[in-house]
Amino acid sequence: MKRRLRGIILPLLLLIVTGYFVFNAINGSRGITAQRHDRAILATDTATLGSVKQRQDRWQSRVDALRHHAIARDMLNEQARAVLNLANPDDLAVPLPPPAPNSAPPAAQAGSPPGAKPQVESKSPSPP
Repeated sequence: MKRRLRGIILPLLLLIVTGYFVFNAINGSRGITAQRHDRAILATDTATLGSVKQRQDRWQSRVDALRHHAIARDMLNEQARAVLNLANPDDLAVPLPPPAPNSAPPAAQAGSPPGAKPQVESKSPSPP
């Protein structure tokens, strides 16, 4: 009986150790399941990297277009004033009357998009 018990204990112990390693090879932190999860994250991050690189390329081309040799100073000044809603001291600003409560805004009646800013006329001639 003892001899038979000793003959079963060693294979049973080796089977338990093998089962432990197989379980960790599948479900462990570096197992097959974890690798699948990591590959899915890698695919998502690769797609995100592609879109970020496209945005970076677009912005880089816009920055390159603003180099000192590519754009005139007066064009840059005009664009900055339009974006910041500023005017030159020589510009003439014409205030518009407030819209009537029951009518559409005058800008919408004239065919311009809603929320459009009033045009600023300049006394000085524009550069060519």
